[in-house]
Amino acid sequence: MSKIIIIGFGSIGKRHYNNLKKLGQKDISIYDPYQKNIEKRIKTIEKINVSILQKFDIAFICNPNNHHISTATLSVKAGCHLFIEKPLSHSLRGVKNLSQICQRKKIINMIACNMRFNPCLKFIKKYLSDKKLGKIYGIHFDTGYYLPFWRPNQDYRKNYAAKKSTGGGMILDGIHSFDLVFWLNNFAPVKKSNIIFDKTSNLKIETEDNFIAAFNFKNKTLGSVRGDYLQKSYSWTCKIVGEKGNLTWDIKENSVWLHNEKISKKIFSAKKFNPNNPYLDEIKYFLKCIKEKNSTFNDIEKASTVLKYCLKNKNIS
Repeated sequence: MSKIIIIGFGSIGKRHYNNLKKLGQKDISIYDPYQKNIEKRIKTIEKINVSILQKFDIAFICNPNNHHISTATLSVKAGCHLFIEKPLSHSLRGVKNLSQICQRKKIINMIACNMRFNPCLKFIKKYLSDKKLGKIYGIHFDTGYYLPFWRPNQDYRKNYAAKKSTGGGMILDGIHSFDLVFWLNNFAPVKKSNIIFDKTSNLKIETEDNFIAAFNFKNKTLGSVRGDYLQKSYSWTCKIVGEKGNLTWDIKENSVWLHNEKISKKIFSAKKFNPNNPYLDEIKYFLKCIKEKNSTFNDIEKASTVLKYCLKNKNIS
């Protein structure tokens, strides 16, 4: 049994807390500057420093994006294994140093990638790996949802997403799709990339609400991600264009379809899909990697590869 600290107790921190409890973890503490709002039955600590963090085995970094690296660095200096919520950070400052400390101290680390554990996307990954679609020409993701609808009980203007200082903006909020494009393409090197973005609506935010990203990979696969804070109906779709047809996925249906000149049929469906299961599965995987002393498949070095392309065209370093 591990001693775990969750730093940041917003919606994702609470989800991880409940999931860790479901997985049998009992010794969990919370640190959050606003912890006066946390239920009294939950164990909290008043402050964090290296001395205090040395009492824990694992740190879950769930605070705002702009605090991820400083908090993770503090935690790893204390010897904690790291689970960092996506995105890794709002800039590349301190990322290389954090990765080097983890390597030197043999710290297991992972950046959240729950969508890699979605059964449909796992099916697509294997389908492509088995070469069933032949040569892959394009991998395309499209996602969007109206920002004021995200958290109905919170003024969207106070959301981290609305502010540059807290690492907001649809590009970083859409980083799951960027990760999936790279993952499905086996992290092939990028030949050329570009992101077009702007604030195109009257939302009262400082950040971009709309973007289109394009990637030309050296293996001659093209990738794209499109995202926005504007769609009044939640949307997340994927299309893989291959030599033997197209694969499509829509999060609302959670099925995978194959389309070509001969057929258009459903080839996989996630029956009785529970949207919390991918979150549970990523934690199971992370804890198993710690137990077996294995590197994770989305460590700081890997996640920074994707992050740098998200930040490149925003002139952030």
